[in-house]
Amino acid sequence: MKKLFTILTLISGLFTANAFANSVSCYVDTMAYDNYTQNRCFGGETNPNWAPKVAFKVNTSKDVSRVEWVFSGTYNSASVADCTGTTCIVDVFKVESSVRGCVDKIYYTDYTWADVNWCADAEYMYSRSGTWN
Repeated sequence: MKKLFTILTLISGLFTANAFANSVSCYVDTMAYDNYTQNRCFGGETNPNWAPKVAFKVNTSKDVSRVEWVFSGTYNSASVADCTGTTCIVDVFKVESSVRGCVDKIYYTDYTWADVNWCADAEYMYSRSGTWN
């Protein structure tokens, strides 16, 4: 029984190790501890002094050299102009809206690359006045 439990634990570990492989995760920045979620995230903040941001992260099983990101929705385009890393933090506005972050092309450290279309959608709601309108 002990051997069976050990084997099942090892097998289940294989499936959970790459749960986020080849995808994009995101989180909407709040005053709480934020966790990345795969493909979709949502959140908001009522603090009027909070600088609203959404973080996107590429998940892949290979080491990455550079990423080409494509964004759409409501966001500050200047905040992502130089974003080529595996994580990109996007400035958004104090409104209720959404932004989509996609990886268009990915370059690996082994000098290979891939055209991909991995995306995550973030829905956010930030208050300007400290209350929900």
